[in-house]
Amino acid sequence: MAMARPAGGRSMRNAVELVLALTARDLKLRYQGSVLGWAWSLARPLALGAVLAFALGRVLGTGITAEFLLAGLFPWFWFQGAVQGASGSFIGNGGLLKKVRFPRAVLPLSTVLGATLQFLLSLPVLIGFVVASGHGPGPAWLGLPLVFALQLGLTAGLGLFVASVTVYFRDLEHITEVLLTLLFYGTPIIYAAELVPEGYRWLTYVNPLAPIMEGWRGILLDGELPPASHLGASAVLTAAALAVGWAVFRRLEDGFADAI
Repeated sequence: MAMARPAGGRSMRNAVELVLALTARDLKLRYQGSVLGWAWSLARPLALGAVLAFALGRVLGTGITAEFLLAGLFPWFWFQGAVQGASGSFIGNGGLLKKVRFPRAVLPLSTVLGATLQFLLSLPVLIGFVVASGHGPGPAWLGLPLVFALQLGLTAGLGLFVASVTVYFRDLEHITEVLLTLLFYGTPIIYAAELVPEGYRWLTYVNPLAPIMEGWRGILLDGELPPASHLGASAVLTAAALAVGWAVFRRLEDGFADAI
C-alpha cells in the first residue's frame, strides 16, 4: 500500500510552484511588447554608472571608476526594485486575495524572486565589466554566494514587512520610495565606507545593507572577503529582518481581504 505524502510537504511544494508561476507571470507582463525585454534592467545601473563616473571621477576628480560604481549599483537596483515592487503586491492583487485561498506570502515573495532573477541575468554583465577593468576572479569570489544569500534574506524580510503594513497604511508605499532614496545615499554605493567621517561611520554600519554592498565591492574589486565581524552583523540583521517580516505578515494577513 502506497504511503500518503505528508500534507505539509504538499503545501510547501504547492507554495513553491505558485511563487514560480507568479514570478513568470510578472516577468512576462513586465516585458510584454518590449523589443529588448530583460535587457532594460541593465539600462538604469549602466546609465547611472556612466553619469556618476563622469561627474564624480572626471569633473570632481575623486578617482571613482565605473567598475567601482557598478559593483554597488547592480546589487542596489536589485534591492530597490524588489522592496519597492513588493510594497504594493497585496494591494495590487486585492481581487485575487478576496476570491481565492492560497499562501498569501507568495505575492511579495514572487516579486522579490522576479527582481532576483533579473539581477542574476545581469550579473554576467557586471562581472564582464569587472574582469575587463583588470580585476580577475580569485579565491575570494567563492564568498559571492554568501553575500548574495544575505542580501536575498534581507530583501525578502523587508518585502514581507512593507507589503503587509501597506495594506493598512497606504502611505507606506510612498514613504518606502522616499526612504529608499535616502538609503541609497546613506549606503556606501557611490562612495567607500572609509570616506565617511569617523564620528559618523557608526551610522553606516547600523545600516544592514552597508556591509553587503561593501562585500560585493570587496570581493569583486579587491579580491578580499568582508571582515568576519561585518558578515556576522549582517547575518544577524538579515535574520532579524526575516523574523520581523514574517511575524508582521502572520499577524496581519487575516485582515487583508477586508482591508483591501
